[in-house]
Amino acid sequence: MLSAHEGERGSSWSKSLSGLARLPRARAAAAVAALVAIACAPADARAQHPAQPIGVLYSGVPSGDRPEPAPPPEPCSEDCFLLSTLVLRGSVSGSMTFELKGGVRAHESIKVPLFGPPGQVRVDDVTIDGAPAAVGFDGDRYHVFTSARSFTIRGRLALGADQMLAVPGPVVAVDAHLTSGRLVEGERLGGVTAAVLHFDPMTEGEAKPAAPPVFRLARALRFGRETVFVYKLTASQSTELGTIRLPLRYGEKVSDVQGSTGWTVAGDELLLPASGQEAEITIAGTLPPSSAGGVKTFSPDGRAPYEWWLVEADPEHRVDTGGEAKLVETSQSPIPPQYPGARVYLVQKGQALEVDARSLVRGDVLAAVARTHRRFVAITGRGEVISDETIGYDNNGLDHLMLSPAGKAMYLSTDHHAQRILHTEAGAREVLVPMRAGSHLLRVQSLSEARLWPIAGAVSVPPSTYPLATSSAETTIGLPEFVRPIAVLGGDRVRWAFARGDLVAVLLGVGLACFGFRTAKTRALASVCTAGLWFVSREGFVVATSALFLAGAVFLASRFVRGTWLLLASGLFTVVALLGGRFALSSDATGEPALEMFVDRPELPRPEAPGGSQPTFSGDPKTDITPVSLSFPTSERYVQASRQLVSSERPFAPRVVYVTSTFLAGLHALWLALVALLVWAHKDRLLALKSKIAERLTRRPTAPDPTTAPEAPPF
Repeated sequence: MLSAHEGERGSSWSKSLSGLARLPRARAAAAVAALVAIACAPADARAQHPAQPIGVLYSGVPSGDRPEPAPPPEPCSEDCFLLSTLVLRGSVSGSMTFELKGGVRAHESIKVPLFGPPGQVRVDDVTIDGAPAAVGFDGDRYHVFTSARSFTIRGRLALGADQMLAVPGPVVAVDAHLTSGRLVEGERLGGVTAAVLHFDPMTEGEAKPAAPPVFRLARALRFGRETVFVYKLTASQSTELGTIRLPLRYGEKVSDVQGSTGWTVAGDELLLPASGQEAEITIAGTLPPSSAGGVKTFSPDGRAPYEWWLVEADPEHRVDTGGEAKLVETSQSPIPPQYPGARVYLVQKGQALEVDARSLVRGDVLAAVARTHRRFVAITGRGEVISDETIGYDNNGLDHLMLSPAGKAMYLSTDHHAQRILHTEAGAREVLVPMRAGSHLLRVQSLSEARLWPIAGAVSVPPSTYPLATSSAETTIGLPEFVRPIAVLGGDRVRWAFARGDLVAVLLGVGLACFGFRTAKTRALASVCTAGLWFVSREGFVVATSALFLAGAVFLASRFVRGTWLLLASGLFTVVALLGGRFALSSDATGEPALEMFVDRPELPRPEAPGGSQPTFSGDPKTDITPVSLSFPTSERYVQASRQLVSSERPFAPRVVYVTSTFLAGLHALWLALVALLVWAHKDRLLALKSKIAERLTRRPTAPDPTTAPEAPPF
């Protein structure tokens, strides 16, 4: 259904068409085209603007739902502008004009760098797209602010006495169309980034200068084990260069020169023959050791308007700088750095750079370390000591190891391959062991002697020493049959031949002896005899302590009760003593405790198969013999000791405190004598008890007297 507005529009269309019939044909065709365009326009308008509700007078009324504003774009952080070309025109000695074209990729105003340094370059009449521009500088460059997608910056510039222009860029192309003078680097440059351009005014009619018109010098100082210098010299002039003289003012010792043939050192000058009008020479060498360890002052060559100084050091040195030189970006140095933390300074003529390089104190590091050191030592009855050691090490820098074995070295192998035993000199005890890189096993066998005392003593087991730190060391010592160890010293802790149960048994025996005997003399004797009985016979100790408990308990009960009650108490104490003794005998209380000092069945080292290494035959019978390892002897008993972190300052030398079988036999005899003395102290009571028992056993019952006997019952 058509609206009223569309109906009116249709009537107007009909009137227009009727009027076209009265127009000429050309004018009628143009009028028809115009009417068709008018007819299409409302349809597009209706498509763009939706139908308004009734009561809206015109379509321009804003709707109630307003769209949310778009969030502002984030500020640009990198690659915010592009510089395409920089064109320089004019005279080097006078005034030059510049034209810099580029564009901004960000939505905000961006700081676009121009050139510098401001102290050597003056800019005037700077415009951006024909409008005056506000120019600022931030230390080493001029800059402008713009947000134009495409801009052209024009202006005039004048160079200072150094005739140089620093272009931070990056600029795709630099063109120099100069009416007088020239750009030393070339008239057409590409890909210019953080570069310094040099200009030659090429003035005529003046006296020829003594120094080349272009004389640029870049220096690098590298502090390490030795102080190394690198100089890069660039010189050019309109005539032949000839021989360039470079003063060696800091004691430089030149070792290499590239770019000059036939160079020589004459006194304090380096003579550099150069052919042609241009030369690029690189000089390398070392500075004297006195250049490190104090403040040294460096200044540029008098012929150069400025110099680049690169100062760097390895991690073992610290460098401090001072003076009037200006710190710039590392990328501006013609000499690339080699160490992190390098610094580049621009030293102008008349300025000085102070350098204080100091060597840091180097701490001790471990080029090799012994992870484990396991040692087996067998001591024979005659005092011979056979030592078999296995050292597991990690090597990362040693070629040889000076090893001092515990005795005379008899066998040496690495990773089960026999090695020759090498000494630094004839008759020396030390052995020079070749070290392999990585993780390996080193085995050494040696022979020595030790003295064993006949009664008691202490035997020390000397260790093998070497200049390596050992993480863990363990020594197992085999002893002959007549040696009874008491303690092992020298490890992380003292290891004893006695356990806590031995102390408890001794205290229990002493207490029951004091409980069962009455006098101080008998109590002392009984305490020693009972405590010694624990080490002689543990079963006998249980029986003796049970008897002492019963005797003491019955005696104590007799003080309080009599008659039947005493008999019942005695029976009760007897049952307790019997049950307690049976429990002790059936349990592990009388067994040998597992002591930390002793090793029951150690895995002894085995001899290695002969021919593990490939012998080299030299014709000498001594050197052509392949070493053969010893068979490790067995022992009656073994003790062990261990320690963590062993070094040359903290050697691990176990010491065994022992007694012999002769000493133990004497103790047994003494114990028996004390038992006999205790029995002798109670001989009167024992004889009385014996007589009483014999009387009771020999007594016979008496016959009844018939005269006094009671009358027998009738039945």
